[in-house]
Amino acid sequence: MAEGTGGMTEVDASAPRDLRPIEAEIERRRGELTSLVAELNRRGHELMDARLQIRRHALGFTVTVLAVGAVAAGSIALRVWRARRRDALTARTGRLREAFARMVDRPERVAVEPTATQRIIGSAGSAAAAFLIKAALERVTRPRPKGLESEHRR
Repeated sequence: MAEGTGGMTEVDASAPRDLRPIEAEIERRRGELTSLVAELNRRGHELMDARLQIRRHALGFTVTVLAVGAVAAGSIALRVWRARRRDALTARTGRLREAFARMVDRPERVAVEPTATQRIIGSAGSAAAAFLIKAALERVTRPRPKGLESEHRR
C-alpha cells in the first residue's frame, strides 16, 4: 500500500479483507452512542423537572426565595420611610425655604410674562372651551317636542 495524492491510501483490491472486526467496531460504537443519547435524554428530562430540581437544591432555592422576598420587602419599607420623611412638617418647611431662596435669587424666573404665541394659544383654548360648554348647555336645556317624548318612552 502506498499513499496517493490528497492523503488517500491505495488499497489492493485483490486481497479480500475480513469485515467482521469492522462491523463489530461499528456495533460497539452504535451501542456507545445509544447509551450516550439515552443519558442525555434522561438528564434533559431531569433538568426540566422543576420539582426534582427544587428537591435536589432545596437550600439554594430557599435562600434565593428568601433573598428576593427580603429585597422586595426592603424596597417597600424604604419607599414608605422616604414618603413619611418627605411628608414631615420639617421637610416641607425645608423645601419651602429652598423655593423661597430660589425665588429671591432669580426673581425674573418667578413671574414671567407669557410670549405672544402662548397668549394666542391660551385665548384660542379659552374660546374653544367656552364654545363647547355653551353648546353642551344648549343641548341639555333645549325643550323637546311633545310628540317625540311619547315615542321615546315606548
